[in-house]
Amino acid sequence: MTTRSDAAGRVAALFRYPVKSMLGEACATIELTTLGVAGDRRYAFIDDESGRVATAKNP
Repeated sequence: MTTRSDAAGRVAALFRYPVKSMLGEACATIELTTLGVAGDRRYAFIDDESGRVATAKNP
């Protein structure tokens, strides 16, 4: 007898990133909302000179 599974994979770890472009934090559980992971990328640093969001991609 074969069993059918709709599973596409498994979750190995959960992380959220409260501040854009900074290190994340490991989580045992997360809350999903209609906007995504609760608390994820809630904050960002703004460059005072340019007024743009600071990013690790552009030093």
